Amino acid sequence: MKKGNWIGPVLLFLAALIWGASFVAQDVGGVVGSFTFQAIRNFLGALTLLLVCIVKDAWQKKKGLYQPPTPRSKKLLILGGIGCGLLLCVATVLQQFGIDANEASPGKDAFVTALYIVFVPVIALFFRRRSQIHVYLCVILALFGLWLLCMSGSSITNGDILVIICSVAFAFHITLVDFVAPHVDGVKLSCIQFFVAGVISTVGMLITERPDITLILQNWFPIFYSGVFSAAGAYTLQILGQKRTQPTAACLIMSLESVFAVVSSMIMLPEVPAPTAREWWGMVVIFAAIIFSQIPLKYPTKKKKDPQRVA
Repeated sequence: MKKGNWIGPVLLFLAALIWGASFVAQDVGGVVGSFTFQAIRNFLGALTLLLVCIVKDAWQKKKGLYQPPTPRSKKLLILGGIGCGLLLCVATVLQQFGIDANEASPGKDAFVTALYIVFVPVIALFFRRRSQIHVYLCVILALFGLWLLCMSGSSITNGDILVIICSVAFAFHITLVDFVAPHVDGVKLSCIQFFVAGVISTVGMLITERPDITLILQNWFPIFYSGVFSAAGAYTLQILGQKRTQPTAACLIMSLESVFAVVSSMIMLPEVPAPTAREWWGMVVIFAAIIFSQIPLKYPTKKKKDPQRVA
């Protein structure tokens, strides 16, 4: 976490809380079809944020605070939004297919998704962005917590494989957001990415699925929650939070969505069995890793020896 800045982690924590409950919504609402669910969800998110952008710009112009984007920032906003939308679409569609394949296990799906905490720091190294040593140790600790929760006597399924691939896509999405977000309007970036993801999901829907309006209306609430709160709300919180948080620490905070997903599934899905003692320990380990990763530590540095004077 950047020194003296607590706003970013709080925003990311709120995003993780909303995403956790969204896994239950995806598990319930996914009956309408994976592409159908994601198409409606993304367009709901995009339209919600479009209204926010219109109101925000109007208010700033009224107060004399509006600053038109430069050609460079506008280009970065459009290209960044398209790139984020492509990665987000790949990640969320694969995640939805995985959730549909793994019936009644939203908590486990959330924890497998959280494997991006391993992939993000590895990807960041290729861009010469290093974290403190203890952050990488926290990644290993969190991965051990994931193993305790996810692999307690169960084998990896085809759904798990889809969700693991989706976590790789999320890792690239987080990395791209970290690069683009500090230079553009975060709300507008989020709006563009959802429009792009919605268009791609609609193409997939029209090719592979037959949307049932009656079924969609029967599941309106989980779709609405996923579109307005999870998509428009949480992903915008992610972009705004990542502006103020180091990427490896950010993904550790966002991995809390897996813990919230387990708790949400216990409350809202009675057919889902309660976590075992081993699974609870896994969640405790992940909490500990995330908290420790946010503590700024000072490492001893080697003092340079003065060169010996030549006689």
